[in-house]
Amino acid sequence: MIAGQISGAIAERERESKGTLVSLFCGGLSVETRLSKYFDKIICNDKQEYLIALYKAVQEGWIPPDSISEEEYKYIKNNKDEDKALTAFVGFGCSFGGKWFGGYGRHGTKGKHCAERSMCLESKSALLRDIDILKDATFLCEDYRDVVLPDGCVVYCDPPYKNTMSAYGLKTSFDSEEFWEWARENSVEHHIYISELNAPDDFVPIWEKEKIRFINNNKTGNKDIFKVTEKLFVYESNI
Repeated sequence: MIAGQISGAIAERERESKGTLVSLFCGGLSVETRLSKYFDKIICNDKQEYLIALYKAVQEGWIPPDSISEEEYKYIKNNKDEDKALTAFVGFGCSFGGKWFGGYGRHGTKGKHCAERSMCLESKSALLRDIDILKDATFLCEDYRDVVLPDGCVVYCDPPYKNTMSAYGLKTSFDSEEFWEWARENSVEHHIYISELNAPDDFVPIWEKEKIRFINNNKTGNKDIFKVTEKLFVYESNI
């Protein structure tokens, strides 16, 4: 998995760190869970308030349901603020492709021939496993620019792609140019790693991997397939 390779590339460079890891766009926690064993303290931030509400609730002992009916899915979609933790679990974990309320997900990764392994049950199992690994992590819901970075910390960033709306249900587009300027300024005092497809010329890739991406084609109803190269960048002064 790419998350394992990204975390491995960071761990290789930060073997002597054992300080604080700050993830500014923590999303599904796939990199953070893998890196946690290398650091004494973990701070996970994401601006998606429902997602952070879910992580905090599970940290405090909330257990997600084993199943969600399509009727329950629709109700929660239309009443998001009744229970933000449950909304996040259903909006991501019970949705097709893991996209924020992207359609009711009927089956898990085993497909239609193993319907008893529901998407809901798979998501519950994965979430409980991840939060158990990150049981001592601090979860924040802030703009990345407002997160206070401890002295000399390692920072992992997986920002939204340039000129796109966030896949996590946020309403505003991400300002990539402002982000890269922030990364330049903060790379003076911190080790900042950025997952992206492309970066300004003064950022250098220390790892890269080609992967296949599927995009739904609204005109044909099929999935378009194309290759992209995911890269892990650092500012040139940190090479």
